[in-house]
Amino acid sequence: MRTRTLIACLLLAAAAARAAEPKGKAHFADIRPNTWITAKPKYVPAPDIPGARWRTTDGYCGSTYRTKTGEILSRTGIRSKPAGLSPGFYSNTTLAWNLQTNTVRVVEVANWGGGSYGHGRLLPAFKEHPTPSPRHTYDGLAYVEELDAMYFVLGANWRVGGRGAAPEAKKQLAVDNASTWKYTFADGRWHRIDHNIRKLPSGRRVSPYEAHLQHWPAGGALLFLDSRARCYAEFDLKTETWREVKPKNQCPMSLYNARSTWDTKRGLWVFRLGPKTATFDPKAKSFAALPDAYPMPEDKKDKRRSWKGIAYVAKHDVYLMTGPTGNDTKVYAVAAGTWRDVPGGDLPLVNGYPQYDPTTDLVGLVYQLKTFVFRYVPEEKK
Repeated sequence: MRTRTLIACLLLAAAAARAAEPKGKAHFADIRPNTWITAKPKYVPAPDIPGARWRTTDGYCGSTYRTKTGEILSRTGIRSKPAGLSPGFYSNTTLAWNLQTNTVRVVEVANWGGGSYGHGRLLPAFKEHPTPSPRHTYDGLAYVEELDAMYFVLGANWRVGGRGAAPEAKKQLAVDNASTWKYTFADGRWHRIDHNIRKLPSGRRVSPYEAHLQHWPAGGALLFLDSRARCYAEFDLKTETWREVKPKNQCPMSLYNARSTWDTKRGLWVFRLGPKTATFDPKAKSFAALPDAYPMPEDKKDKRRSWKGIAYVAKHDVYLMTGPTGNDTKVYAVAAGTWRDVPGGDLPLVNGYPQYDPTTDLVGLVYQLKTFVFRYVPEEKK
């Protein structure tokens, strides 16, 4: 009963936080152009979770941008013995980082006990408020503005059902993996959709690891690609069903470990891994390779081989690529079709997930609780 009360308090506090959407003058209004800085946001404690501690060992969760509020949504972990939260190296928590106020708040926490070390169980609140299980999301989360909703699909979660897992948790995990999850901010709840990639012909062989999800506004759909680009599917946001579609050509790069961004001007899905980038046009159902941003390093220990951060900066119509330090930043001028270096300083960066916020004209880079910001200004406009 105590745990049920704790979770109920958490939901009420989260609802109050949503009602008080952060507003105000941009915190980074005077940031120096083309220079990365450490953001140092204020973290709002998880509401009413006794003994709550951050669990920041999940390095495989991407991010998405909530256009309605100008917040970057990312993933982390919260553990609490009294509340029964123990995600291990999976994520069980969604965070929202507002760049105007430079605050990070907890959006929701999964109603699951256990995680990457097994011992999965359903917390008492799960009965009335089902949620996805703790997991690595990879690039498999996306936000839809007109519905003010966030979606999950697939991801790595099988360990939850391992050692010491309760029978009901194992049963629910199977249901979880046959579902698409939708979180609506208006009511602060997850909704399970009984349809999934794995119910499609090619989807039966799809790995849950390193999958990709993106919103296609003009098509009224979510787009899915697996890590090998062998299964492409579209999710109709009205009927809430998936359909498999065959692209006209093959993807020119590996999508395993890649991350992506959305070109709002052209309606293109843009992927990046190391120096490789490519686009997918959902209207034409075709891939296209872009020029390499830099030569592939010969040294296999060179971090630039597997760096993944990329974001579309709409104001200047460029794809911005991050690297191990600020000085490894590059931008692709889409109209000109060329890459150029943008030395952003010696600051070491993380191999995380950048999002562009048009409200503040900033790129926010996040990896667990490590956050950085950058304002790109073309040389000719400085």
